[in-house]
Amino acid sequence: MREALRRVRGAETMVGGEEHGAWGRAFLAVGRFLVGLPIPLAVLVVLAWMGLIWSLSSQTFEAPPEVASALWSFCANLAHAPLFGILALLFASIVLRVGMGDGWPRLRAWQAGVTVAFVLAWALLDEWHQSMTPGRDSSLLDVVTDLVGAICVLAVIAILDPARPD
Repeated sequence: MREALRRVRGAETMVGGEEHGAWGRAFLAVGRFLVGLPIPLAVLVVLAWMGLIWSLSSQTFEAPPEVASALWSFCANLAHAPLFGILALLFASIVLRVGMGDGWPRLRAWQAGVTVAFVLAWALLDEWHQSMTPGRDSSLLDVVTDLVGAICVLAVIAILDPARPD
């Protein structure tokens, strides 16, 4: 798996004995920054991101129905996975500190489970909120997309773990 990722990304820098390309370096830099934040500040960042998601869910799109249905649906659905993937990253940066030594945090199954449960709870609340917003509707498929974004981010965290067995 790592060999395949190395071929796709290109090899340039060493992390834990493994080579990672530009994307790997970027993810590692962001991850190290986030786990280095004081916990109260990290919690505020999570809450601010949740507020952004809530605010975006409150928006309505005023356009002719044929434009609104195609354009708005495309843009809104495209945003779900990244928005909730970032929420997972921010929340995981707090949860991962439990039992963390030096270096890159080790993603344990319970930490991934807590993070996915947190994202699921916020995704369900977000969809409920959208159902109450004029001009918006809710969809369980949006919740699935939100979870896919979160799981993808957790997979990247796990893949970048230098202690992970191949």
